[in-house]
Amino acid sequence: MHPITESITQEAENVLLPALKATTEQTERASLIKSFIKKQDSRIREVHDLGAGGLEVAGARSVMVDNVIRTAFLTSQQHLSPQDPIKVAVTSVGGYGRGTLNPGSDIDLLFLLPVSSTKISNLTKELVQEILYLLWDSGFKVGHSSRSIDECIEEAKSEQQSKTALMDTRLIAGDSALVDDFILRYQRDCIQKNPDAFFELRRQDLRSRHRKYSHTVFLQEPHVKESCGGLRDFHNIIWVEQVKRGTNHLEALVKERILTKSAYKELNAAYDFVHRVRNELHYHTGSSTDILTLRLQGIVATNFQYPEKSILRRCESFMRDYYRHTRAIYHHTSSLMEIFQIEINENDGAKGWLKFLPKPKKKRIELDGFIIRDGRIYPKNNDIFEDDPHRLMRVFQECQLRNLTLAPQTRKLIKANWPLITAEFRNAKANRETFRAMLERKGSVAEILRMMHRVGVLGRWMPEFGALDCLVQHEFFHRYTADEHTLRCIEQLDALIEDDRRERAIYRKILTDLEDPYAIYLAMILHDTGRAENVREHTDGSAMLAAQVCSRFKIKGARRSLLTFLVDHHLTYWRYATSKNLEDPEVIEEFAGIMRDQERLEALLVFTYADSNGTNEEAWSPWKETLMLQLFRSTKDFLSSGKNQYKADQAAELKKLKKRTKNALKEKYHKQLEIHFDTMPKGYFRYRAPESLAIHIRAVRRYTKKAEKALAGFHESDLRWINRDNRGYTELVVTTMNRPLLLEKVACALAASQINVIAADVYTSTSGITCDIFHVCTEDQLAVTHAGTKKKSGRNLFEIDPKRYL
Repeated sequence: MHPITESITQEAENVLLPALKATTEQTERASLIKSFIKKQDSRIREVHDLGAGGLEVAGARSVMVDNVIRTAFLTSQQHLSPQDPIKVAVTSVGGYGRGTLNPGSDIDLLFLLPVSSTKISNLTKELVQEILYLLWDSGFKVGHSSRSIDECIEEAKSEQQSKTALMDTRLIAGDSALVDDFILRYQRDCIQKNPDAFFELRRQDLRSRHRKYSHTVFLQEPHVKESCGGLRDFHNIIWVEQVKRGTNHLEALVKERILTKSAYKELNAAYDFVHRVRNELHYHTGSSTDILTLRLQGIVATNFQYPEKSILRRCESFMRDYYRHTRAIYHHTSSLMEIFQIEINENDGAKGWLKFLPKPKKKRIELDGFIIRDGRIYPKNNDIFEDDPHRLMRVFQECQLRNLTLAPQTRKLIKANWPLITAEFRNAKANRETFRAMLERKGSVAEILRMMHRVGVLGRWMPEFGALDCLVQHEFFHRYTADEHTLRCIEQLDALIEDDRRERAIYRKILTDLEDPYAIYLAMILHDTGRAENVREHTDGSAMLAAQVCSRFKIKGARRSLLTFLVDHHLTYWRYATSKNLEDPEVIEEFAGIMRDQERLEALLVFTYADSNGTNEEAWSPWKETLMLQLFRSTKDFLSSGKNQYKADQAAELKKLKKRTKNALKEKYHKQLEIHFDTMPKGYFRYRAPESLAIHIRAVRRYTKKAEKALAGFHESDLRWINRDNRGYTELVVTTMNRPLLLEKVACALAASQINVIAADVYTSTSGITCDIFHVCTEDQLAVTHAGTKKKSGRNLFEIDPKRYL
């Protein structure tokens, strides 16, 4: 027993228990318990602040609550029925049942009854109520139920959450024989009868949870309990082990050589660390906060006394530790689930009389020191990598070529042979050629690189990438760590090969036609490596490291030129498209000068597409894609025809558009058309249909006529609502004279009418007239069709901007 838990127990027995025995007054008893809790909580908090482990603190809080409940039970029973003990057991379930109680966690209790809950005596009811009221009055959040053994078994069979919660049932006070009987029956009726079904339920729960959190621990704001590698993953494997092995101690798996000693230590250290983080979150917020937000990361890092001077560097160090620990939980528990699944598959024999027939031998293939069976690759013996270190690279090529996964034994053996990945291994021609062959298989690169990264080979093979391991990226728009972001970018490239959506056709064609995929995939691996170099512009560091890798991999000529270009300019396309005037021929000329040829332009477009989509789900919006494609087409035209011809083509396109728009308008609008084309910015006309331009020209003419009649000092406006039912929105065209805060006033008027703005294009002519185009919808994501809603929006705008008539 730890000194603090021993001290808590002694004080409960020597001070709290006698004090509670001396009074039956409920208010006074609650006050005594409150004082005890306040004192012990303060001591436990002090231990936490001094750096105690997460399990030590959570365990101490569990012991504290155990003693409170135990003394409350004993004294309540004493004054309710001093001669005849009430037959009931107070047990803890869930997290509290595991003996860990974080500061903001609920207390989950099960009052185990000898008879049905509908038949218990009034005395038993009084006992339960008195204990609960004492806990509530003391400030605890208590979840509770009162059931007989039969009712518990029935509940466990019908409800999955109850079934897992009851696995951690632990006696606190009362009839121990009742609890022993329950555990015996629970194991027999709920666990042992169909263990494979329970395993499948846990596996499905794991899959759905991992899918919800993007199958990665590297989230910008992880959930310490539910995210991949969180506490729930650890609990899950303990539950499965209890069913499969009849024990909830991981040491048993070490003895069976299913889990290595180092993995066992990593798991325990990680579990303790995540508990410590959760304790800090609960202490700081005063509630059961489980999301490690960006703001809280800085607070936790500072309170954990990370030594770096700047808050960003402290956050970076803390989150790197957090990710490494949660990754250990994620990988080790996933491996254990896989091992248990293999056992089930191997033991899943025939039923009845068929089991006496000899089982057919499972198909297996032996090659290069490996055994292939059931989609997994196993080592033939434990010396295969020592006999030929190059197998540490070839094993991944076999997995790629044959669509295999590494068996748990193979992963374990690869990790044990990390020392073989030396400078000599990295410089070996055979390994370079194998790696190159893997990167040249478009569409199946990311999976194999992720496999290499999981077992620690990719970062050792390419130390430049290894420095990105769990590296936090401080830009808000980056959702993942640097290594996870890189792998997701490569997944975006791979996905294009099978993506038959029309809007992805241009990127898919460029990638499939690309003659040298090795350059673009290797460039993607290296494009963010400079982030670990602590240089002002990470692109400079990345370019330097890319040159270093090219030298080591003997990459020369055009391939080296393309690779270093992509790394050096991987942000250039994005910056030009989103921050430059794409209607200015000088901008296009400047960008074309950087690209130099169409091959580089196409490669950088696909590269930017993958980089953006691998950053977060919102980084590649339709608006941004429009800018990207506009820059691509303009630059492509410029490269193929030259500056003069490019400008001539632009002018010809505009002239053609003007003629088609004129044909769509009555003669009385032709003068306004000339003014419109002369005064509106050139970007306004890009990708604009003649029909839309005609609507806008008519709106401007209506507005100008209203403005001529308006009183001095008052603003006029014209609002046109165009239904786009097939697109799920309404197009609102606001024509007026530009003035301060106009956009804000329009947005507020729409919001007041419960209208959502999906997108907006804002244009102002040289004469100051705006043609602002909003895509709007209702709160139900439908087009705005109700006349009253449209009219209300106009009134709202008038109230917000009173110097105008509607």
